[in-house]
Amino acid sequence: MDTIQIKLELNYIGLTMEDFKRIETFINHIKSPYGYTFCDMLDIRGTRSVGIKISYPRFFYGSNVFLITTKEQCFEVQRWFSETIENMMILIGARISLERVDIPFTYIMPPDYDFYSYNKLYGIMAMVHAEKRIKGSRKMYADILTQRPETLIYTDTKTPSSYNNKVMIYNQFLNVETKVDSEETLNMFLNKYPDLQYRMRIEVSKKIRRNPFSIVDFGNFDMIGVYLSQLKETALENLLDFQIIDNIYQNEAIQLANILNIERQRSGFNYEVFILQNISKIYDYEILRRALGLAVDNTKTRESAVTAVRRHLNNYSQMNNIIVMDVYARLRDIKKSIEQFHIY
Repeated sequence: MDTIQIKLELNYIGLTMEDFKRIETFINHIKSPYGYTFCDMLDIRGTRSVGIKISYPRFFYGSNVFLITTKEQCFEVQRWFSETIENMMILIGARISLERVDIPFTYIMPPDYDFYSYNKLYGIMAMVHAEKRIKGSRKMYADILTQRPETLIYTDTKTPSSYNNKVMIYNQFLNVETKVDSEETLNMFLNKYPDLQYRMRIEVSKKIRRNPFSIVDFGNFDMIGVYLSQLKETALENLLDFQIIDNIYQNEAIQLANILNIERQRSGFNYEVFILQNISKIYDYEILRRALGLAVDNTKTRESAVTAVRRHLNNYSQMNNIIVMDVYARLRDIKKSIEQFHIY
């Protein structure tokens, strides 16, 4: 569990800007029993409502490096918020509408890889998403100088901000590093959570439309029980549908085979140059291996070609620290980590 967005609708009419400023100050300074602020007032909605973001991890540790692991932790956050807002007279009796739920799934990358190493996987996920969500959007945000991806966003609408469902994959360590106030704080996080530098964060967001809660009912609402399975399914179905992935492998192999048939007719053809010229189209060694099976009839020639491309792709993978050899297996690993994620 990460964050939720709610609308707080007040019982009072005739509220002034001064009233809203007092509400904002109150909301932004609510502290958990652990001493951390965890709420942010986002905006004013009309004459008697405000938008609020509530962070479950910040409640316990002041940062989303903390991972929620139990339902009771979620209830603790919601009940504390509900009890606290009734300490302000103007908020007593307010109604709460749930607007958005964000649930993260954390995949721990092996120490010898980094976020960029999974670039081929992000591409295959984008192709699955394009198949499932034809009217959706797939965006990559990268460092301009290095061209290394930092955040991937897959939404079900062409305009990402107007999504109903969204999956965002990002480098959590880099995300935290850009937000902390000092190197000392970052080191403190790393000492407490050594796996932070290896976390790939797969965060699923869902816009919610349901009847408002009373303050008490909101405190007792089972957020995880209602939404975890839904958001898990969003990630698995839209990015990791292996029926579609298998089709992608076959189609990409056919396309590579067609290119190979043309290139092998040229004088001076060699597989190392072919790989470098077409690396953007080679999502997995397995795809290229299948392409060779389609393009090269002679068994000995094909076996020799397979040996050559495996060697060249291994070298490319090691030199660039990018996964090219076992992409399919890594996709399976990520799917398994999401499937096995539970909060009890």
